[in-house]
Amino acid sequence: MQESNVKYFKNLNELLIYCDKLTDDKISRIYIDKQVLFKFPQLKKLSENYKEIEIIEEKKNLDTVSKIWEDMFEKSIQRSSTVLCIGGGVLSDAVGFASSTYKRGTGLVIIPTTLLSMVDAAHGGKNGINTTHGKNQIGTFMMPDQVLICPEFLGELPDKQIKNGLIELIKAGFLKSPELVQQVYETDISKVNIELIKAAIDIKNEIIKNDFKESSERMYLNFGHTIGHLIEIDSKHSIPHGEAVGIGILKALKISEKMCNLDINVSDNFENFLKKLDLNIDYKFSGNPEQLKELLFNDKKFSKDVVKYVLLKNIGNPVLVDFNLDDLLNEVTYA
Repeated sequence: MQESNVKYFKNLNELLIYCDKLTDDKISRIYIDKQVLFKFPQLKKLSENYKEIEIIEEKKNLDTVSKIWEDMFEKSIQRSSTVLCIGGGVLSDAVGFASSTYKRGTGLVIIPTTLLSMVDAAHGGKNGINTTHGKNQIGTFMMPDQVLICPEFLGELPDKQIKNGLIELIKAGFLKSPELVQQVYETDISKVNIELIKAAIDIKNEIIKNDFKESSERMYLNFGHTIGHLIEIDSKHSIPHGEAVGIGILKALKISEKMCNLDINVSDNFENFLKKLDLNIDYKFSGNPEQLKELLFNDKKFSKDVVKYVLLKNIGNPVLVDFNLDDLLNEVTYA
């Protein structure tokens, strides 16, 4: 069984004290998001052995990873070394992939600095990069040694990023906890607390600990993501991950009404939530059906002409349904 080794910190000062010991004993190189370092210059105190990285989803590719590998060689990083990644999910994907493949794997500690990465991307050991064939098509499974959570980083995030993170947070609730769903609906976006974050992390850990390589139950975590990833790629990432997944979840809920007799109030409440956050509730695809079909064909959940698609019988009761590619496209794009 594998699950994230998560430690929680009330504030940045507590985190820095803990990290001081890590950098003395373990950390050989720090990779940090340039914007995070600008907003939190005190992170420079951790070590002089850091590298700033400016990264966006479109640059989460082999070229960026190659530059990280080259830096690792220049700094004589060994298999026994541990690297520290400080940033959002895009950076932890790239650094996680680089560290999991460099000399067949170094140690890795992640400090997620966005809500989305705190509740989802930093956990579970999935590391991936994008290609012209789709999102996260090249990747590895390697669990980080530690994930260090400090909600103080959220105070510097734009509201849009908090809203995107709330989508991954409520996704966890849809899969396992009606109580968490209701708590998210009632949460002020300026007051996302560590209890909510911990609840979402615990749900993800519960799911992955018995299915690390995603052969069964872990597929539930793709709720909203099959179509969400399609929207991200089709929009050339102008629709961010959380918002795209939100649209994907809403589409899955509406299909669940027809196929699983899901109460219509579930989708109505979620649609109202998206509207309250001023997030899109639908998306018009610009790609032609064949282009979209090819992207779905390359989906990691595709097998034998069907996609494993996550629906809900009820909040807390997800199911996997085999969907024919054409049928799924008709349901979510052209219906």
